[in-house]
Amino acid sequence: MKRSNKIYRIGRFPQLTRRVFTTEQGLKSNVATAMCFDMDGNLYVGTDKGISKRDGDKFVSFDIGLKDPKITMLYCTKDNHLFAGVDNKLIEFKGKKKLSTRTYSSKPVDMIVDGDNVTWVLTETVLYRYPEGAKDFDMQIGVPGKGTCIAALKNNKVYIGTDGDGIHALTGKRWHWCELKSDYTGLSSDKISSVYLDPVGNVWVGTSKGVCVYDDNSYWVDKKDVFLLPDANVTGMAVAEDGDKYFATTTGLIHQHNGKLSYYGYKRWLPSPNATGVVIAPDGTVCVSTDAGISIFETTMMTLEEKANYLRAQTERLNIRKDGYVLYRNLDHEGVTDENEGWITNSDNDGMWTALYVGALCFQYACTKDEQVRKDAQRSLKALIKLTTITGIEGFTARAIRYPDEREYGTGARHEWHDAVDEDGNKLEWLGETSSDEMVGHFYAYSMYYDFVADEEEKELIRKTVKKILDHILNNNFHLVDTDGIPTTWANWNPDLLNNDHKWIFEKGTNSLQILTFLKIGEHMLGEKRYTDTFNYLAGDRHYAMNLMYYRIYDGHMLHIDDNHDFLMIYLLMKYTDDPQLRAIFSMGLTNHWNDERVERNAYFNCVYGAVTGEHCDIENVVDELTDFPMDPVMWSLYNSYRPDLKWDMAPTEMGMTPQLFEPLEAHERRIIYADCNRFTADSGAEDVAAPIFDKSDDPTAFTMFPSTGDDKGMEAAPATTFLQPYWFARLHGLIEEAE
Repeated sequence: MKRSNKIYRIGRFPQLTRRVFTTEQGLKSNVATAMCFDMDGNLYVGTDKGISKRDGDKFVSFDIGLKDPKITMLYCTKDNHLFAGVDNKLIEFKGKKKLSTRTYSSKPVDMIVDGDNVTWVLTETVLYRYPEGAKDFDMQIGVPGKGTCIAALKNNKVYIGTDGDGIHALTGKRWHWCELKSDYTGLSSDKISSVYLDPVGNVWVGTSKGVCVYDDNSYWVDKKDVFLLPDANVTGMAVAEDGDKYFATTTGLIHQHNGKLSYYGYKRWLPSPNATGVVIAPDGTVCVSTDAGISIFETTMMTLEEKANYLRAQTERLNIRKDGYVLYRNLDHEGVTDENEGWITNSDNDGMWTALYVGALCFQYACTKDEQVRKDAQRSLKALIKLTTITGIEGFTARAIRYPDEREYGTGARHEWHDAVDEDGNKLEWLGETSSDEMVGHFYAYSMYYDFVADEEEKELIRKTVKKILDHILNNNFHLVDTDGIPTTWANWNPDLLNNDHKWIFEKGTNSLQILTFLKIGEHMLGEKRYTDTFNYLAGDRHYAMNLMYYRIYDGHMLHIDDNHDFLMIYLLMKYTDDPQLRAIFSMGLTNHWNDERVERNAYFNCVYGAVTGEHCDIENVVDELTDFPMDPVMWSLYNSYRPDLKWDMAPTEMGMTPQLFEPLEAHERRIIYADCNRFTADSGAEDVAAPIFDKSDDPTAFTMFPSTGDDKGMEAAPATTFLQPYWFARLHGLIEEAE
């Protein structure tokens, strides 16, 4: 392997997590109507049934002396006085002590203390002014329309928003309202949820049709002028000390940071797409209210290695099945990740998914020499080897095995499941019809363990297993042959078929790459002339080396299984090929492939390209992917297709497939998937929220819900292989270094 000419050094970074709180955690109601933090970071949540205060992992009732009061607003001053709006009253507290109650002609909806320490109280119909220290207001002025929100700087510079009548500026010696409406100004909509005055006096306005900014004179900008202004139905706005802005919308939370918009939506981040408000604590903690509970976003400084250790421990707790297979966990209750609930499922690729995890552990062990990592890798390696020894066919590997006490035992295509007894006398069944996918995974894991972990006894075990598999393939004319004596559907490396039968045109290069890699691995471990001679025969006489010049046919990013296989195999082929002339040929195929896949920003693919070639591999995208990767393993329903910033590729519809994105979403916005899945999808399992928000349209880009993009319902927990494999690979190959 070549050393990359660019190394990314990264220290601690801010890792975002979220926790959802509902009535189960003590909220008075899931319908949150108001929120605020005090200066000590205590969170108060107003609901339609009273106020709750956060107490660690739960909420407790904050008694205001009324039964199930509907809270209309909450506000906390710098000296920690809490003000709560209830009906037409504004009640003031210091701690638990009630200090005052003020009664108005309509409901209090917002409150602010300006730069002159003047307090402004906005009700639905009147604005009140309280000078510093005054017990009563010295000015009141009626509100045109129904008041919703207020912003104020110094010198009585005040703006209010209304529900349908635009924004209004307080102006003049004889105070009056200057009305600013969408018909006559650049205001996006007259329905206003939030206003904010920035340090230079610009007015930021959250409306039902997005965010616009007004210079306090005659200049306006909105999403048409500045595309990084949110285009959504804004229901709330909060501004952090560092200038970051958070916008609650009817389709989730939008975060504006360094001019970039990031989306935090249903259901990974929020319990409902309908965010109703957002507030920020002094330490930067963000709370978002919805009509189904609240989400609290917290940031922890950590290193990538700390994140990797956390995610691996999580995987070990949730995703290790009997014998050491590494798979998804089915959950009994939505989003509840507990090793005592649910079960770890089977798949038809148990070997592949386990093999990728073994590879990640091997890279980690090579970097850390952690003995527990070695033990875990050894456990899952033995599980892989068992898939070959259990079939009773020399060198033929099962896709999966399962035991009578496992939930899915006895189900599935029965003609492909076969009964057996393992070496310990345990009854089980194993799945045949094994594909090339499985062989890719097995050879990958065996190579990584052999090179980075194995002692001599383990090396001998791996050599025997690899020899059995390779000899089975060669003895059966480059096929895997099942119990019925028939070659399996996809495990075909036969040169007559790959080179001459156009039904194999899309697998021609990929399967050529696989068999050459298998043979190089056999040569590396066993040194047998048969493998060398067969490699030379296929590479030369049967022009498999030429096949590798362009091994991946462009497919519009619609089929991804072979992409994963190819990067796993090209890494090993280049690793074990010493001849520079052959390496130059093989690198042609790799470069062609990576240039096509580059848009995916796949961390593992990028790392392979960088490690093999030494060229720039977009390592900054790798780090972005790893830092943004969710800490939560749950496969939540996701809904993104409403977003106006997305660019849709309609080409798949010409082949009867569904539209997809031209570029994948950020890691925190999309599904947690292996590298062989589609990263260009926007939604998964969110039909329930998509239908009410979108109306069907004749416009081909206006889809209510894109089908076939996943059916995630928060009922599965994914292993962290997608993070662990590229991270430890990058560490081992010097692409990423942990900074002090």
